[in-house]
Amino acid sequence: MKKYVFFAIFAVLGILCAYAKPATVSLDAAIKEASKEITTALPAGTKVALLNFSSDSDAFSDYVIEEMSIALVRSKKLVIVDRKEIELIRREMDFQMSGDVSDESAQQIGAMLGAQSIVSGSMVNVGDSYRFRTKVINVVSAAIQTSSSINVKSDKQVTYLLSQGKKAPASSPVVAQGGAQTAPAQAAPAQTQPVAPATTTYKVGDKGPAGGLIFYDKGNNNGGWRYLEAAPVEAEFQIKWAIKNTFVVGTEKAIGSGKQNTQLILKKFKETPGEWDTAVEKANDLVFNRYDDWFLPSQAELDQMYGNLKRKYLGDFNDSWYWSSTDSGTDNIWNGDGTYAQDFKDGSINLLKRGSSVYVRPIRQVPGSNPARSSADDPAGIGAATSGSGKSKIRIGMILGVLLGAALIGYVGYVVVASPAPAN
Repeated sequence: MKKYVFFAIFAVLGILCAYAKPATVSLDAAIKEASKEITTALPAGTKVALLNFSSDSDAFSDYVIEEMSIALVRSKKLVIVDRKEIELIRREMDFQMSGDVSDESAQQIGAMLGAQSIVSGSMVNVGDSYRFRTKVINVVSAAIQTSSSINVKSDKQVTYLLSQGKKAPASSPVVAQGGAQTAPAQAAPAQTQPVAPATTTYKVGDKGPAGGLIFYDKGNNNGGWRYLEAAPVEAEFQIKWAIKNTFVVGTEKAIGSGKQNTQLILKKFKETPGEWDTAVEKANDLVFNRYDDWFLPSQAELDQMYGNLKRKYLGDFNDSWYWSSTDSGTDNIWNGDGTYAQDFKDGSINLLKRGSSVYVRPIRQVPGSNPARSSADDPAGIGAATSGSGKSKIRIGMILGVLLGAALIGYVGYVVVASPAPAN
């Protein structure tokens, strides 16, 4: 009989364990666990964008995204999209990192960033604790690749971050008596970059979001950009490429390298005394129509500007030389000392002395959308949905516990019924 009692107790304990309240963890532990789940679920080399985290506080959302980004980078398994690239898209589409973003919008933004997977999440109050949720969506198929749901305790860290609140949105017009609209009685909102529609498609020669002209379309949004926009003539200037004839090793000619060239030159010039008020510095510091992401074009980008704009009498260019960001990488006159420039009178390209005063037309990268892709473009099976941690695991544990308990109770009942009655 003792044996039967033992089985019955074990069955009850199994059921109680299945329905036991899940333990709460710290916010940092939840971020670590969710990041580990993402790293485990996604194939190596997957390009991931941490898009948004919905909460009651901008500071809280920023903290989660930043810490999760660091954790995923440290795994050295996935490719994480730079937050600066996401910020540019955010400005274009006017969405908040701490707000809700639909799955459809997330897919679209992911495609604009050239990402394969999008990470989003939320933090909601569930009484005496918080529920920390994350979800990974495949950009191509919209399938949920993994998800997690973790109980986070309400400690000092969480309370402080949530107490920061959100930035106040722009106020709507006040409706006065009689139906007339009046302006709200408050200070004007801070200037932000203008909003461009998420689905904007440009053709070469079209006006770009910053008021310049689109002069190049690479046909996809890999790297977070599809188009190149030349600044309007009002932003053009004439300046020396270098003051001290400083050469820069490692600049490239190819389309798409101008932005990287600009940063490389800026770094070199900051380390070189006397290299101030140069072409690259002024292009990098340009703010036009509230856009501040301008750079000096590479030699190939400059040639596209000449061919697609100047030769078609677009852009009000001068019949003169324009600087590129492509340097020869040497100060040896016999090996080609100088920096590449292009004559917009006839299109000829040559190395000019860095101390020459030449025109500059800054450019910027503009996000677009990728062409529609079929399932054949997903050979690695990244779109397949996988089970996540947290809530799904708790449900599995509950089901197994109930089944185990029911089986044991049934077995005990069978043994009791089938046992012969004791002899009188």
